[in-house]
Amino acid sequence: MSIRKLPDYRLKQKILYIDKTPAASLIRYGDLYLEAGALSDALDFYAKAGHHSGVQKIKDLALASGDTFLFQGAAKAQHIELRDADWEDIARAAVELKKYLFARHALEKTNNANLLTALTTKMKAEEVKQSA
Repeated sequence: MSIRKLPDYRLKQKILYIDKTPAASLIRYGDLYLEAGALSDALDFYAKAGHHSGVQKIKDLALASGDTFLFQGAAKAQHIELRDADWEDIARAAVELKKYLFARHALEKTNNANLLTALTTKMKAEEVKQSA
């Protein structure tokens, strides 16, 4: 079967959850979604296929882009319990990209009140700066 375009929502659900789609096809769909920049969809296909390197690629991209939720989803697909250091790493990446809500979500998962307080202060300073 040649895969040329991304399936619509209904076909995607059928491929992932109804059909007994072979792992190789799931990986090809994951690759297509990855190329299209649809990282969450790519993660769904890689996770279903048990494609560890694909899931790790998504996790690495999530870390680089400060996407806390995608990072968490990739870790869950790998059956990894994220440590405080992991959450702090993703929070740091999110702060550098000014994705403060992602950073706050990550820091709320840690026991580091100092970092959360520093982030809150930074967010308030940004609000003041933007409203001026």
